[in-house]
Amino acid sequence: MPKSRTTNYERVQFVILLYLAIYLLLNIAVWSWFLAHMHGPHRFPLGDRIERFGDLVRFTAKHQLGTDLRIADTEHLLGSLFPKNYLPFAAVIYVFLLQACAPYAVIVFAGIVLGGIAVACTALWRKARAFNAYRWYMGVCIFATGLTGWGTEHAIMRGNIEGVLTLFVLLGAWLYAQRHYRPAAIAFAAAACIKPYPLLWLVLLARHKKFREVGWGLSGAAVIFFASLLVFDPNPLRAWHEIRGEGTFFASYVTAFRALRDTMMDHSLLETMKTITRIFVNGGFYFGPKELLMSAPNSPFARLLYYVDLYITVPLCITIVKRVWNMPVLNQVFALACVTTLLPFVANDYTLTVLLAPMGFGLIFLLQDVAEGAVNISTRQLLWFVLPCVWIMSINPLWVLHGVLKCIALFILLAASVSVPLPSTLFGEIGHEETKKVTASTLGNQMLAQ
Repeated sequence: MPKSRTTNYERVQFVILLYLAIYLLLNIAVWSWFLAHMHGPHRFPLGDRIERFGDLVRFTAKHQLGTDLRIADTEHLLGSLFPKNYLPFAAVIYVFLLQACAPYAVIVFAGIVLGGIAVACTALWRKARAFNAYRWYMGVCIFATGLTGWGTEHAIMRGNIEGVLTLFVLLGAWLYAQRHYRPAAIAFAAAACIKPYPLLWLVLLARHKKFREVGWGLSGAAVIFFASLLVFDPNPLRAWHEIRGEGTFFASYVTAFRALRDTMMDHSLLETMKTITRIFVNGGFYFGPKELLMSAPNSPFARLLYYVDLYITVPLCITIVKRVWNMPVLNQVFALACVTTLLPFVANDYTLTVLLAPMGFGLIFLLQDVAEGAVNISTRQLLWFVLPCVWIMSINPLWVLHGVLKCIALFILLAASVSVPLPSTLFGEIGHEETKKVTASTLGNQMLAQ
């Protein structure tokens, strides 16, 4: 085996081993602390038992196994079947789980999410082990990240429908990589009918001139949207009124300083700005019970931060689009995943599951292109991707800066995705028979010249 290829193999294996070592260290440390204090006030990483699976069972009209009957109902949501700020397809999923699957809603939900992610991990593992640079611990990385990563765990612990959305996104990403663009578009459309931001994945198709497939995706979204309305009422307008109700999302989340115990696991740019502001106003990290447990909706200062966030987000999005427009697909996928987890007004940690798609593609890129020498990328450049990913996916201590640090890691990953080109064989940017090494800096200069 040539010396350069051996070096590439070792470099790839080193960064993956480093990822696994940091991931295990952080997770073992947090879980050990939790187990040592599980009978005390320490509630992380499983959350308060009373609140566990709350995003799902808070709306149930029937008893669900595995939940605490003492769950708080201060907003009188029990029996309402679904939250009023979600789209019709999401409401259908809630009704299916809470009514048709009762009293096993939590079990069915966890089985669907973990089962779907396990299938995705198995497909990735089977693909990865075909490469010469593959080693057994890479399989550990795949399944550990997918099944025990913080995004997945948080989605299960909260019972948040983001776990189901992620399955559609992973399916769409896999179909896209397999060149099955039409079903990929429909999968992204189905995800967007749960929460709207996955529609941005259709931009990826439009960027690569798959306009007919984008049309299929938009048509599929329309069909799913109206079919979901018909589940609730033959009159779509009446059904829409029933689903939307009198939502208070803007006042209670966007222009509000929410209870810190709820916002610690929110890594959005807006919430990060709010947290940093509260630290400065408070003069430190020690907050009283009012800040920790009580929310202040419709706060004038929170509204000001909302406008500041808009002034930052709009030019930032334009800059990101310009930077990644002519970059390789893997860069675009990383940037897209970062944007959809950073820039929504609320982004709790369950949204981190969407990063499983670019991370899976990134592993194939390492084994297929970097290890084999088709792309010459430095270890330092690889670490700009690997270190933020391991921090994002690991369980980190729950304190005031938990979400802020996740936000910073996402920004570092976003900066790497718009700075270091990642041309890959998987997306057809490098031929299977190509042996010429392409340096990241040279490719970047070529793209700037274009």
